[in-house]
Amino acid sequence: MEMKYFKSKIILSIFVCLFLSSCNGWTERDRKKYLLECQRAKLDSTFCDCSLDKIIVKYSSFENAMQNEEEFIEIFEACKNND
Repeated sequence: MEMKYFKSKIILSIFVCLFLSSCNGWTERDRKKYLLECQRAKLDSTFCDCSLDKIIVKYSSFENAMQNEEEFIEIFEACKNND
C-alpha cells in the first residue's frame, strides 16, 4: 500500500511538471521544476536528484518522458534503493 501511495505522489508531481514546462528537450527550467515538485511531494533531495538524472538520461525531453511514465517505477525503485 505504501509503495502505491509513493508511486501516486511521484506521478502526480511529474504531471504537474509537464503542464508547467516546455516540451522542447530538457531545459534548466524543466529540471528545476521537477526538483521542486519532487521535494514538494516530501521526497528527499538525494532521491529527487537521482530520479531526475536517470530520467534525463533515458528520455530526450520531458514530453518523451511523460509518454513513457509507466517505466518510471524502475527508476524510482533504483533511486529508492540507493538511499
